[in-house]
Formats: sequence, structure tokens, C-alpha cells
Amino acid sequence: MAAAVGCAFLVMQSAALARPVPDPERNALAGRALENFYNLEYDQAIALFEQLRDSDQRNPVWQNRVALAYFYKQLYTAGVLQGDLFSASNKFFRMKKVQTDPKLMGNFRQANQTALRLCEQRLKQNDKDEEALYACGVAYASRATEQGLIERSKVDFMGSAHKAYEYHSRLVRRNPRYYDAYLITGIYDFVLGSLPGPLKFLLLFVGLTGNKERGVHAVEGVAQWGDQAKADAKIMLAVMYRREKRYADARRVLHDLAGAYPKNFLLPLEIASVHRAAGEIDAAIKLYEQVLADVRQGTAGYQEAPVARIHYELGALYRQAGNLESARMHFSQVAGSRGSMPELEQQSSLLQQAIEQALRQQKAEPAAPSAGQALAP
Repeated sequence: MAAAVGCAFLVMQSAALARPVPDPERNALAGRALENFYNLEYDQAIALFEQLRDSDQRNPVWQNRVALAYFYKQLYTAGVLQGDLFSASNKFFRMKKVQTDPKLMGNFRQANQTALRLCEQRLKQNDKDEEALYACGVAYASRATEQGLIERSKVDFMGSAHKAYEYHSRLVRRNPRYYDAYLITGIYDFVLGSLPGPLKFLLLFVGLTGNKERGVHAVEGVAQWGDQAKADAKIMLAVMYRREKRYADARRVLHDLAGAYPKNFLLPLEIASVHRAAGEIDAAIKLYEQVLADVRQGTAGYQEAPVARIHYELGALYRQAGNLESARMHFSQVAGSRGSMPELEQQSSLLQQAIEQALRQQKAEPAAPSAGQALAP
């Protein structure tokens, strides 16, 4: 870690020679980078965020942006961002240990560490520095996410998450209108408020409390009045609403995001998944089929859509709806499609065989006699 910090310092020192970016140009670059980021165009986002970082090397905001872009590229390439879309109904979509790219994770950790060092230095000079308080909270939240999803360390995750919460709690106490800071405090409230009763009771002894409703309300405020964190708040609201079975609300915010980021194929897939969770089978089928049509038509951004998983979901949904021919057809297309994996192919093959056997039985069974035939002598 010491070597990483040293390298980060050298990078920052060399960046002092980078061309300063005027504020209007910086704002335009930041807007383009965020559009790339939420449209899953991580390489383009990283390039722009690094340009912004190099032109403003003492600002932890850009270090945080660079760190998050590398981290989400890692999650995306490892299939983590897609896994939750299908985990509700299929056991082999549950998250396994993430296989990481050392370069991506090294870049993430370097930028994250640099962001923490910069914002903590600024807070030593001025503990009322609102931008530094916000940046420290974001950096610790990013670190907590990495510790939870990648390292699988619950203790480290809770420690970093609590630090993120403390920084943003300080910020909102100082400036209640710094709406972006309510995102982390709201998520923290929701998570602690969702814990089982006995565990929640034990946490009271160390001063940790939470409230689901208060957490949702806080994140709703960020989605409405936030600046930097508005899109993130909407994504989190979709997760919260779905967990609380507020399916119509989840679809509403997801439709809003899908309209803003049309190249992000994960958003329509998540809307379909919400329909499925709500038992709205026909609506789910329609959306999954539409995504497959977009893939075939070459719709921008859809070239990486997990076609094999979508075929599997459609097979399961058509089977549930009683359309065995369509179910069989989709299960048969899982193998060899983009995003396939051995467990998925094996399960699809077993289900396809079961459906084919059911179809053969249907054809073999004699048709039931009509009422007139039954009464004939």
C-alpha cells in the first residue's frame, strides 16, 4: 500500500505540468464523462475523468471519479452489475467471488487512496471544508463497497461505511442544503433499519441505529434536489423500492434513468426483472424480447447485452406462462450465446429436456372426447 501511495504522489507531481482546464470546459468534460459512465462506456469515462484529474491535481473530487470509473468497469467486466438482474429466480446467478483484474483494482485503489489523502489534508487545514467532507465520505463509501463486494470483509466494510456516514453526517449538520450528502446517510439508515431485530438490538449497544423509512425519504430528497449524486440516488431508490415491494415506484425511477441513458441495456433488463418480481409475466416477457430485438438490430450500447441470460429468463417465463414451445426455443438458444456459462447451459439443457418430454406426452395423450361423443352408445 505504501508503494501505491508513493506512485500516486509521483503521478500527481507529474500532473502539475498538465494543461489547466478552464471552468466552462471542465464542466462540459465532466458532463460528457458522467454520460459515458452511466451509459456503461467506462473507457471513455476514465479517459475524461483522468484528464480532469490531471488538470486539477489537488482536487479529491476527480480522484474519486477516476476511482469509481475503474471500480465499476471491474464490476461490469466481472458480470456483477448483471448478476442481480437474475438472482431473484435462479440460484446460479447468485454472486460468486469476483475474479478481479489486478490492473483495474490497482488503479482503483491508487485513486481512492489519493482522494482520501487529499481530502483529509484539506480537513486538517480547515475542518469546515464542505467539498473535502463530501469527498472523504465518497472515498470511504467507495472503499466500503470494494471491501464488501471484492474482499468480502464484513468488518472492514462496516468500518469504512461508518466513516463515510460520519463525514456526510458532519456535512449535513453544517449545511442541511448539501443534498448530495444525504445519499450515503440515507443508505446507511436503510441498511441498518433493514437488519433482523436481534442484530439491530445488539447494534444499539454500540450506538448504531437505523430506520428504513427515514433512509428512503433521504434518498428521495437527493433524487429530487441533488446535484452530483442525483442519478446514483435514483439507482439506489430502485433497489430500495424493489426490496420494499414498491414495484411501480421502482419502475418509475428506472424508466426515468433509461430515458436519460439509452445506451445502458441494464436499465430495461432491470425494469423487466421488476415486472417479473411483481408477477407481471406478460410485461416482463415483452421487455426481455425487446432487448433481444435491440441486440439483433444493433442498437447502440446493446452489443454487450447478456444474451444467454436473457434467453434463460424468457425460457423460464414462457414455461411459467404455459407456452412450452417458446420456452423450449429460448432454452435451446442459451448455449453458445453471449454471456453463457457452464452452469447456465447445464440448467437450460435440463429444463429443455423436461419441456420436450412434456410436449411428447401431450401429443401422445388421446384427445378428451366431446360431450356428444361421451353420450353416444
